[in-house]
Amino acid sequence: MSESTLQLGEAADEADWRALVEQGLKGASWERLVGKTADGIPLEPLYREPDIHTATDISGMPGAAPFVRGAARSGWLLRQSFAHPDVERTNREILADLEGGVAAIELVIDPEGKNGVAIKTAADLDHVLSGVILEAAPVSLDAGPRALWAAEFLETKLKGVAAPGTAFNLDPVGAMMRDGAQGVDRYHIARLVGRLRWQMPAARVLRVDARPVHEAGGTEVQEIASALHSAIAYLRIIESHLIPDASSILSFAMAVGSDVLIETAKLRALRLCWARVLEASGAPPEKRAAHIHAFTSRRMMTRYDAWTNILRVSTATFAAAVGGADEITTYPLTDALGLPTAFARRVARNTQHVLAEECRLGHVADPAGGAWFVEKLTREIAERAWSLMQQMEAHSAPLDLLRTQVAETRERRRAAIATRRETITGVTDFPLLGAALPEFEPTDRRLPAGSFAPIRWAEPFETLRAKAEASSPAVFFATLGALAEFSPRAQWSRNLLATGGVAAIGAEDAHATMDALIDAFRASKTRVAVIASTDACYADHAENCAQRLKAVGADWVLLAGKPGEREAAWRASGVDQFVYAGQNALKELDTLHTALGITP
Repeated sequence: MSESTLQLGEAADEADWRALVEQGLKGASWERLVGKTADGIPLEPLYREPDIHTATDISGMPGAAPFVRGAARSGWLLRQSFAHPDVERTNREILADLEGGVAAIELVIDPEGKNGVAIKTAADLDHVLSGVILEAAPVSLDAGPRALWAAEFLETKLKGVAAPGTAFNLDPVGAMMRDGAQGVDRYHIARLVGRLRWQMPAARVLRVDARPVHEAGGTEVQEIASALHSAIAYLRIIESHLIPDASSILSFAMAVGSDVLIETAKLRALRLCWARVLEASGAPPEKRAAHIHAFTSRRMMTRYDAWTNILRVSTATFAAAVGGADEITTYPLTDALGLPTAFARRVARNTQHVLAEECRLGHVADPAGGAWFVEKLTREIAERAWSLMQQMEAHSAPLDLLRTQVAETRERRRAAIATRRETITGVTDFPLLGAALPEFEPTDRRLPAGSFAPIRWAEPFETLRAKAEASSPAVFFATLGALAEFSPRAQWSRNLLATGGVAAIGAEDAHATMDALIDAFRASKTRVAVIASTDACYADHAENCAQRLKAVGADWVLLAGKPGEREAAWRASGVDQFVYAGQNALKELDTLHTALGITP
């Protein structure tokens, strides 16, 4: 065997592969190749049979306990969400989506019309669902703290006949987490579950909603632990003779992000854990499946360059499908901006159609099954989630424990985004200043008041950028040397400043002399300049350049790069700020905004 390469077909083992990789690392640590999930689970660069013995088919078959691999059938129910406050408009949107291939309805209700359809009476519900054949397009409710009230409306309308896919979705724990509302008492829940189970056995009555944890910045482990904790609480409420049928009474609502294989493993891990709960509760093996309704994540959505949301939603939908979700809801690309237009709704639903039919995801059960990485990660997430659930069960204030942990992980990830170690396309990387937003309908959406308030990762950068937009600020790039010398730092700096809404003047212009550079600065009519070039060029020209810029009226001078031991000398010559990779970009941009006179 060659000492430097591995040829196709050669017998090779991990030691050979690792030796070649270490050659390529050129002295760097092996840990450089090992990633980590938000929960700290290591993501190795290579997985093999010794890592997890999939040859023994440890996950079983699709449709069989422990249901890690999901249902025996392939495909999912395409259920879209409707939340426009106007009753008439919502009815039109529902009918249009059903005509476009949507198979089921997620009806978000808020009588005040702030966060959902302003349904106040049974007549309003009739109007919203006018022209809808409920046996063909079953309704799922999302009414938060008003779930019991909304469920009674729907119960009356259905008149004892509910098609599979109908869901009343009582979730007092989720309502308290999301809205701060006190839940329905145990007696009313038990009574309604018993009555509806007898009258409409095809309908689901309870929902365990883990989305508040996700949208507040939680991790995969925290989402699953929260879901298990709530589900166990509901098992304690319903009558004991109904526990074997818990899987047909209760469903899980999960948010799914754009990290495909991690999100795939998350859904599989939830099913593994839920099967274990039902096993301990005495349910027979064939009734231990988890019914999962996946929603594309809202915390990943952006306001700027909103077209990139199509990619995020597509990737999240792919993850939900590969992970075996039973139902999927895709949010429109303008979700972070306001209410969607007909075009945005069409793109959202067609995303599912393309993945199901053109990509054939709707024709394969558990396509990730047997992959060493996915199988191992599934069990690692499940083990940690089970451990956290046990901690919550033993804690006197389980939601306080969870909230503290979610806050810690949220701040860690925010720090990673602020330093741009984790990037958001169109916001922290490759921002496109001046790009037109897609059409949307403005809304007076009210943020939930619960202890798990939703966030969006892009929002801090978007706030800075929006603050700058009113004045359209720009800075001059004092590029030193040839294009090949200054281009890397000039482009990096231009990208950084654009994330804060600051445009660049002359970032690609080379200047034959220092006099030419100063003349160009005067012509730019700006008062702020960025010096960009190589370390070698800085050693020869940075001090002179900063001095001359200040002499002709520059109020603020930045230098792209780490100053090192020259910081004192450069500051003395007129450099006010240094920008380089690894800094807290939000703080540096805020400093620049102050220099530019940008106020909130």
